[in-house]
Amino acid sequence: MKCCGRAKIFTEYKEVNRDNILSVLKKAYAKHRQNSREINELFEYERGYQPLQRIKTIRPEINIEANDNLANYIKEFKLGYFWGIPPALVQRGNNEFHNTDPDTDSAGINALNEMLQNGMNIGRKNLELAEYVEVCGIGHRIVDIKTDFDRNEVPSSYVELHTLDSRNAFCVYYAGVGQPKVLGVTYTKLSGKVYFTCFTNNSRYEIQGENIEEGPNPLGIIPIVEYERSVDRTGCFERQIPLADSLNIMVSDFANDVSQHTQEIWWANDVEFPLDETTGRPRSPRNGEWVVTQTSGNGTNQKIQPMSSTFDGNSTLTAITDTRTKILQNAKVPIQYTSEGGGSTGVATDAMSGWSATEVDALREERIVESAIREELELIIRAIKLVDSNILPQDSPVRKVHISDIDLHFNRRKNYDMAVKANAFATWVSHGIQGRHALKAVDAFPDVEQTWRDSKEGIEMYQKNAYGTEGAQMDTPENERIMSDNSDQTVNSPIIGGMNTQRSIQAI
Repeated sequence: MKCCGRAKIFTEYKEVNRDNILSVLKKAYAKHRQNSREINELFEYERGYQPLQRIKTIRPEINIEANDNLANYIKEFKLGYFWGIPPALVQRGNNEFHNTDPDTDSAGINALNEMLQNGMNIGRKNLELAEYVEVCGIGHRIVDIKTDFDRNEVPSSYVELHTLDSRNAFCVYYAGVGQPKVLGVTYTKLSGKVYFTCFTNNSRYEIQGENIEEGPNPLGIIPIVEYERSVDRTGCFERQIPLADSLNIMVSDFANDVSQHTQEIWWANDVEFPLDETTGRPRSPRNGEWVVTQTSGNGTNQKIQPMSSTFDGNSTLTAITDTRTKILQNAKVPIQYTSEGGGSTGVATDAMSGWSATEVDALREERIVESAIREELELIIRAIKLVDSNILPQDSPVRKVHISDIDLHFNRRKNYDMAVKANAFATWVSHGIQGRHALKAVDAFPDVEQTWRDSKEGIEMYQKNAYGTEGAQMDTPENERIMSDNSDQTVNSPIIGGMNTQRSIQAI
């Protein structure tokens, strides 16, 4: 299997319209079919279809084909760590160039969060999308205008959001400067015929064969969003496939060796077996797995023993463990130890087991995925503005949200170093940092915007009392802290100081 990533599809046309759409679609579909075949292969590999890259010629009747299937392990970890908690929407700041009232912006963004998290179950939808993004490097979503409202109930969502099968969806980009998206395509096959639904910024096309039906695209931009996991559009385990194949061979051959030693071939030298009364020939085990040799005529070197080759099991197990560890390191997946040793802080343990490298890789993926999420949010905001005013009042704050007002807050592993976060938050707020910014920085709550709205009154009242009417800060001891934190444990960790560092400081 080639590890080259999914090809990005380009066209020489800066604008796709009714006159050239068939030409563009045919060329793009041909390139997409190669991507679709590779996606199928990656899904099969992740599900466990990993044939060994060798043929067993010695004792072929014992041929155990086992696989560790680290591809599935890596994918499941990425789904839980990066996609397990959907990113929350947070207001960027109170002062922005739209000059919208900050409380209105906050209310609108909070309504968006509520709609995505609860009304649309974005957590499940993200995991559906992540299956494609992490396995094959790309994923596709479509945003549509919702029309089937129950007028007797308050709707939980004002838009339709669906994950597309990336084997049946693709986007086409202009090959010139900026590479803008010029076409979004999803299709289905029925009775051997392919039915395409294509979107440009202005139109929607239904195509079957040479027949084209054109209609308007009310959103004004292409509603199909193409997610990328990385710039090269490879899956999370794709680059590790050659090493994973080698690991599978080692695991299988080790299992074969155990089985072959259990089912030894026996060797007899200078030994006469009793004759069979029927045939008159020497009797031997029915399976025939004996090797009989003659080295002398006087029978002085008689032996019966298994034919065994020396096999260093310890070295093989070490090689299996080292290869497995190397694959996980390359894929930026932390090592899961069977037991935890004592005496180290969380910082030291993170660095040792690879969690720090995992976080750095997740930050890289954030920056790439973020652009697709913002494109999706722009579509959602446009679709909301098209909702009938009888369903959603015109003065609703959610209609007034601008995409530039929104920050994406990715949530991961929020339950560690809580003492440090509490101290940092208390220090920043007491020194005049606006509460929402302090909450974003400590990264302790899944939904920062909701936490800020629920806590705003108390935080602002505390700051007002702390600074007083004259704006002077309250006198507080410089070293006052809410509770102890990792700064008290530097002697335990070589990562954040260590015994020698502390002794050197004390000596000075």
